[in-house]
Amino acid sequence: MTASGAATVPEHADFEAEPSTAIGGFLGRLGLVALIGLAPASILYLSFNQGGFFPNSTGLAAIAFAAGLVARTTLAEHPFAGYNRALGVLLLALAAYAVVQLASGLWSHDTALALDEYDRTLLYLLAFALFGSLPRTPARLRWLTRALAAGMTAVLLAGLVSRLLPHLLPTSAGFYANRLNYPLTYWNAEGLLAAIASILLLHLAANEDEHPVWQVAGAVFVPATAATLLLTFSRGAIGVAIIGVVAYLLLGRPRAVIGAAVALIPTTAIALHAAYAAELLATSTPTSPGAVAQGHHVAVTVGVCMIVAGVLRAVMLLPDGWIIRALSRVPRPKLPRGAGAGAVALAAIVALLALALSGFIGREFNQFAHGKTATGTLTRNRLTTVSAQNRIELWRVGLDAFRERPLLGYGAGTYEMYFEQHRKIAESTTDAHSLYVQTLAELGLAGIIPLAIVILGVLVLLAIRIRGPDRAVYAALFAAGLAWAIHVGVDWDWEMPAATIWLFIAAGAALASAEAPTGTHQGELRGRNLIAVGWLVLAVAPLLIGVSYGRLRASGAELAAGNCVEARQDAFSSISLLAVRPEAYEVISVCDLQLGFPAQGLQAARKAVDYERNNWNYEYGLAIALAENGLDPRPTARRALRMIPLEPIVQDEVAAFSRTAGPRGWGQVAPDLLVGALQSGVLAISNL
Repeated sequence: MTASGAATVPEHADFEAEPSTAIGGFLGRLGLVALIGLAPASILYLSFNQGGFFPNSTGLAAIAFAAGLVARTTLAEHPFAGYNRALGVLLLALAAYAVVQLASGLWSHDTALALDEYDRTLLYLLAFALFGSLPRTPARLRWLTRALAAGMTAVLLAGLVSRLLPHLLPTSAGFYANRLNYPLTYWNAEGLLAAIASILLLHLAANEDEHPVWQVAGAVFVPATAATLLLTFSRGAIGVAIIGVVAYLLLGRPRAVIGAAVALIPTTAIALHAAYAAELLATSTPTSPGAVAQGHHVAVTVGVCMIVAGVLRAVMLLPDGWIIRALSRVPRPKLPRGAGAGAVALAAIVALLALALSGFIGREFNQFAHGKTATGTLTRNRLTTVSAQNRIELWRVGLDAFRERPLLGYGAGTYEMYFEQHRKIAESTTDAHSLYVQTLAELGLAGIIPLAIVILGVLVLLAIRIRGPDRAVYAALFAAGLAWAIHVGVDWDWEMPAATIWLFIAAGAALASAEAPTGTHQGELRGRNLIAVGWLVLAVAPLLIGVSYGRLRASGAELAAGNCVEARQDAFSSISLLAVRPEAYEVISVCDLQLGFPAQGLQAARKAVDYERNNWNYEYGLAIALAENGLDPRPTARRALRMIPLEPIVQDEVAAFSRTAGPRGWGQVAPDLLVGALQSGVLAISNL
């Protein structure tokens, strides 16, 4: 019985496997459990590996999903029963986006960058395909939603403990930022993950169709995820969290929301107040004695709030049924279809007009576009500002690139080089801080069209299913997806799979067909074996990309430690798997020069330039290698400066070579320039 008193079919009835035999049924259920478990496992793995930002972790995750597809294709009785026309269109659109990324290496001449971008999209495609292949049932969708919420919550609890109780979960000094960024390494991505988790947990607590255990569990963890969200001090994540919660409540209309509100509003407010008041946690020294004391206080407060939230939610389970029945007897006016959305839109227009006439919008936009983020010792002060923090300049440069090459763009992963050449600010970046702007700049219309089909298609199809059965779970996934879609417009969450993979997992499961076929076609086994081989072929690229980049990162670490012999060996090992990585040749070049082999260093430097022609890093290194060999480095140094006019170390290189005359002088200044560049930390090989 649910809280409303209606009888329901036991969940295990919908969780049965496809094969009907006893052994087949057991193995099928085991496969389903493994598939559901893959969702939180992927979030945990990616989160604790720098958010999945680097190709080595992305590649290994893609291999795991490809292996799941191979297993399902070869072992399941009906391996593609979940596929339908709408899902197929979205899969094809995402595949088209990946193909454009891969093909863009042909016109960008930056093959390694194109491969890395393709690899990440392939991960999302494989996750989408795997979870979309399973026929949809209410129970499976509920279990998947719980699993996703659980995986995210585990990550966020680890981050919260690392900040509040650093003696229990000590982290490296790299995480001692004035904003919570463990384990993802990027606070805004961690904030988005906290926003998504909070929406899903609210759904568990407020949905009357959920088992009481999950209703209580959902309520227990909301104060913790909300406190984690606050300590990231991510304004965008907090904003989309509010939007997502409002969207869920309006669209899902969960009937147990009163019981959830009683449990969550006071406890979450107290937890947020405690986290905000701990001002020493919002500094660059969160492990100082004073900060540790404040962290202990916040930990106790949040822990008590979690317990109280669970107790209150458990107590409110008793009157939930009565409240729901009472509310159901209140007559609701029947409005024309779309009247609710129209009323909301009209109210928004009236509010915007009122704000515009009052001058509020103009003042706030001016502050957003031209203001600076609050500075000082307390990072929490940034919550009261609306500064764009240079994003306007990032977006301007990206749109300029789109206007120059509107059809195909400059190539996947090339935004950084275009920005370095055209920026008007001192800040350097690798991303446009907007998925949409970056896609326009790098892939033009050829990329933005399939991407728009995927994102809008997922949101529209989820919204349509809100009107049917299980509206609450579809509303929760839509609200979370809406929050994600807005946030990726102002940040680089696409490049952080830990904050994005959940969307394609959930979308695949939620948009799959609810009907399973009644029989198999003749020759299906032979066809499925060919398809399984296809999945294996797709897994080859992530394998090579991931392992080669892992060895490249090892070579960078050895170089930073001054172990050039080991660094060269790891770099050559990386090249043996994927020969197009310019960073590997740059490591070899630097080590050859430092070990006294200038001719070999020059050869490797030229190879790096050949594989990435528009990157100032390699022109800079080539100029030094030329100087070490007694050749004129000045034209090459000036070419590097044209690629990044505002970079001080390149300016210094041009000036140093211009002041000296002849091969002997160039050779004397080159080693110092190389050492200074490595110590500056701005070279690509210093940030592997």
